[in-house]
Amino acid sequence: MSLADRLAGAQYRYPDHYDVEREKIREYARAVKAADPASLDLRAAADLGYDGLVASLTFISVFGHMAISGFFEHCGVTTDDAQIVQVDQKIEFYRAIKEGDRLFCDVSVESVRRAHGTDIIVTQQVVTNQAGEIVQKTYTTLAGRAGEGDKGFTDGVA
Repeated sequence: MSLADRLAGAQYRYPDHYDVEREKIREYARAVKAADPASLDLRAAADLGYDGLVASLTFISVFGHMAISGFFEHCGVTTDDAQIVQVDQKIEFYRAIKEGDRLFCDVSVESVRRAHGTDIIVTQQVVTNQAGEIVQKTYTTLAGRAGEGDKGFTDGVA
């Protein structure tokens, strides 16, 4: 079965949730040098109308990687991060991620194609909060080679 056949129409809900904690928001903001005071200081967040810290826009990347990795494992596709390149990413923001949120992620495949020996996979991740509200949608394009001696996306069943 080809990779395209295996992934066509695949959908997956990451089986766990991600709790957004105050210190995780601060740690991430410092790590990526995000200067938004609302990610570091409760008073600055309160001045914007929030009852806790507000996460940087790319904060979801950690949970997103967990969800995509879980998705490929669920589909029986082995990935080698050293041989896979993120080609593109589009993020649609609907709500701020804030301290106290409990996030969930649904992953689906938008498209799979093969070009010049490279598999190109576009996934969609829909992140929702504990109230079921969409927080953000992310479209991630990954490219990887699989073949003799190459690693990337491989059929984990074979």
